[in-house]
Amino acid sequence: MDLSPQYMGVLVGGLEQEFLHVLSLKCRSGFSREAVTFWLLKTEAAKDMPVLSFSRSYFCMSKSAVQQIIDNLKDDSFPSIQLLTGKWGCGKTHFAKLKIVPILEKDYEQAHYISLYGVSSLDDFRDKIVSLSYFNSKNSINSYSMVKNVVGNVAKGFGDKGATLAIANSLAKPMKHKLLSKISHCAFVIDDLERVSSQALTSEVLGECLNLVENNVNVAILVLANEEHIEDKSILEKTFNDKTVLAASPAEIIAVIREQYGRHLDDVTTASAKRIISDLEISNYRIVLRAMQRFVPIKAQIEKIQGVDKETALSNVINQVFAITYAHYEYGASFNEICKESTRGPLDGMEAPSSGERAAEKEETPKDKLARVRLESIRRSIQGSTGNVPPALVSYCLNITPIPIELVEAFNLPLKGKLLDRIKSFSIYNLSDSQFEQAIMEAKEFLFGNTAEPKHFYEWFVVLDSYFFFIENMYIQEDINDEYEKAKAVIETLKSFQPASSNRSYEMHLRNRHPKVHKLYKIAKPLNDELAIDIKQRTLKKEFLASWSTASNEIFQKYETKPFLHLFDAEETCQAFENWKLADIIVFGQFIENRYVVGNVREYLEDEFEFVRQLKAYLELKIPSMSASRLKGCVNLLATDYLEKGVKCIEKAESYSRVENR
Repeated sequence: MDLSPQYMGVLVGGLEQEFLHVLSLKCRSGFSREAVTFWLLKTEAAKDMPVLSFSRSYFCMSKSAVQQIIDNLKDDSFPSIQLLTGKWGCGKTHFAKLKIVPILEKDYEQAHYISLYGVSSLDDFRDKIVSLSYFNSKNSINSYSMVKNVVGNVAKGFGDKGATLAIANSLAKPMKHKLLSKISHCAFVIDDLERVSSQALTSEVLGECLNLVENNVNVAILVLANEEHIEDKSILEKTFNDKTVLAASPAEIIAVIREQYGRHLDDVTTASAKRIISDLEISNYRIVLRAMQRFVPIKAQIEKIQGVDKETALSNVINQVFAITYAHYEYGASFNEICKESTRGPLDGMEAPSSGERAAEKEETPKDKLARVRLESIRRSIQGSTGNVPPALVSYCLNITPIPIELVEAFNLPLKGKLLDRIKSFSIYNLSDSQFEQAIMEAKEFLFGNTAEPKHFYEWFVVLDSYFFFIENMYIQEDINDEYEKAKAVIETLKSFQPASSNRSYEMHLRNRHPKVHKLYKIAKPLNDELAIDIKQRTLKKEFLASWSTASNEIFQKYETKPFLHLFDAEETCQAFENWKLADIIVFGQFIENRYVVGNVREYLEDEFEFVRQLKAYLELKIPSMSASRLKGCVNLLATDYLEKGVKCIEKAESYSRVENR
């Protein structure tokens, strides 16, 4: 295994050959060069290389690990105690219970699983060992009779099972030691070592384990731990001669997925999942299961949508969900980091370093190297998925937001028969050559063709950005300067675009846009925003005049501290009340009553003050001509109570302002 010289600097003199041997074992076990480098830098940053201190270390997939562990426990050359380690979520507990314990039950008279979670003292641990060995075995009745004479009547009324811990806790220390020393032909799987409450207790527990295997007859112990979370690695080195590192293969990961989620996977999505798991070398069961938990609800929603290319959509989404989940849980990637790496071009940040940069790189601290490799790992994870990862999908996978209502737009789902959607989402790599050519033709027509329907502003720029990327990176043969001039001519024609309100999804897609696209975007965006606001305001006015309940959601979400009533005509609003529901008139009145209570309201709502006064005046003129009715009563209450209070608050705010200006 060849390792770059920049990473060899972390090795202590004389350890190079042994390290390379360990490194080759890691690579044969399915670890990528990048993953090994990340592991090495973490080791260096912690000033710790514990793996080199063990007499024998094995980096195994679960199938080979079973036989290796059993053979090591039976090897008379060393004490029958072994460490099974692995990262969080690699399946240590599941593996031990499912694969190891059944074999130990055949090879020993007893085999027990013990979790150290919640164990707060060495006596707690000894109590668990004693209670399992003497009260939970097939000979528990005989064992119980023997101990009962010693502990008196502690167990009376509890029965064999209920008395287990009571008896163990009641034993005097000499008797407890005597019982411990008599344990024989027994195997223990001890889990969660890293969860023990203190370093001192960890040392005591391992010391007790070592004492049992060295001084008792035919006792074997397998300890499960994530050694990265054990601070004092010397404790492990003194206890274990053998260590097995558990890593699951892609085939084993897929088998677990199919077992639990088989009904949600077809051949296409299974192949996509297997590809991304293999490409990213995912070996963490918990990450995979979390990814599937996020994917299944999306799949259910996609299957309900008409017109979507479901096979392609599901294949893309499962790739992206796995990539997002892996980057987040494996490398701690945040929402912004994932979105940033998604919108990078493959060559961004990959330019050859200058001589000054190379000199600076040599001075990197282990911590700096770790940070840099982490970001590179996030980039490889995200850019290895199918197409650009939609920000809305990132937000959903990270439990920031629920599944969007408009799934097609938010997740960039491809529509049937529209290859243009593949260009928008950058999902081009599983197209045939003829399909890709057709997609480019559709993109050109969308960008530069004269169509009756105006083009969505942001979608046009997303397609243009992909198109320029294809040209610059020689996917297609075009002159980028000529295409730029054609695009510039399009944005100069206002009728070409359908104005669109900005949203986070589109902004994230275009954040790292091509420089030429950026130049055009800066020219066109101000006018688009102006037109979009105008359309939005006309829509709000139409909804408000129809009824308060129609417009209230938009108002509460976006206009809590922004003026909007000044956009409406007071007399027109007064007439509109005749068509409102009576409850809407009252709720609107309560809204006005509370809207201007804040002392500094003039700073941000002053534009509305005149509208409120005018509306009150128009209603006071209208009310006398109305016949007595529930409508008249509600309108009268609106004018004489709610609007009256609103006007008083407005006058109070204005008086504060006049005092301050003196």
